[in-house]
Amino acid sequence: MKQHDSAEIDDRIPRLAERVAQLEGENVALEKALRCNSRVFEALLCQGHFGITLTGPDRRIVRVVKALTDLDTASLAGQLVESLAVPEDRQIIVDAYLRLLKDRCETIDLVFRVPGADSTVTLFTATLTDMLDNPNVQGIVWNYAVLSSPDPEALKTALA
Repeated sequence: MKQHDSAEIDDRIPRLAERVAQLEGENVALEKALRCNSRVFEALLCQGHFGITLTGPDRRIVRVVKALTDLDTASLAGQLVESLAVPEDRQIIVDAYLRLLKDRCETIDLVFRVPGADSTVTLFTATLTDMLDNPNVQGIVWNYAVLSSPDPEALKTALA
């Protein structure tokens, strides 16, 4: 019986080695595709005019994917996202999260101002998307852009 088991194992070893080699080849191909897709994604982000930030439902920044400000993105993780806005606009962000989570709506648009390191203030428009139920994201995604040369009346309405 033991001789039979040994012969069976000897027969399986080449098949297993062949399968391992096949899987290693597939893994190399997948890693190559992943690197290529990552380069494409990075190139698209670099050329885009929108910023992307991921926050938790507690409004804390999880990751800045692409920044549009001169702030140090590495230091932003864990900060409340509204802390980046001018004090007068922070409640706009808090209220947006409350509506987004309470009403379970998918997206909310808002306008807010962010002070820069050089004391200038930049006006942003943002769309917040609830992706908490998406297992690949599990967060609230910010897509934002600089609002250039806003109409003063539109600005008053947006910030009202």
